[in-house]
Amino acid sequence: MRLGTALPARSTTRSTRARLGAAALGVTLALGATACSGEDEPSDPDATAQATETAEPGPEVEAETATFQAPSGFELGEPSKKSPAVIATGPSGALVSLVEIEFPGEAPEIERQQEIALDGLGEKFTAEDVVEVDGIEMWHVSGKESKGNYADVYGAVVDGTSVRLTIRLADAEYDEAERAAVNEQVLASWSWA
Repeated sequence: MRLGTALPARSTTRSTRARLGAAALGVTLALGATACSGEDEPSDPDATAQATETAEPGPEVEAETATFQAPSGFELGEPSKKSPAVIATGPSGALVSLVEIEFPGEAPEIERQQEIALDGLGEKFTAEDVVEVDGIEMWHVSGKESKGNYADVYGAVVDGTSVRLTIRLADAEYDEAERAAVNEQVLASWSWA
């Protein structure tokens, strides 16, 4: 992963389209939170996640905006009735989800997108460095969710679509180095459509 550079400054005048865009970003966050709410059925207790410092790729996940490899040991899932997220599930409630929502108007700067994400996710999350993923800058926030899960959330507005990737891993299965390896594996496999 490479750190991205800041996007060009945008006009401070807010138009109705910009406010609609911020609302769409908020909806993307809300849908992603629904997809990652931990309401999934428990996975097979015999399933194990043996992520190492160099995580192995698993099944390919295809969405409208991107394709990427889920971590090894994950299986493709069906979107829930609550969220249109494209998902892959793993052991102990682990989840990779991708939410895509049409974004009307001009996208805010990447740093502002990150602020909106933090506002929507709450105090348990902190801002991380902006990353470049397949040539596009994505904001990154991370934090501890309920039920012993840790989530890394990445996002960007690309070609009129707000894209939000969540990688949720159980603390009991993945330590900090293993989580970092899984994040790196998923992002390294990412290809924008």
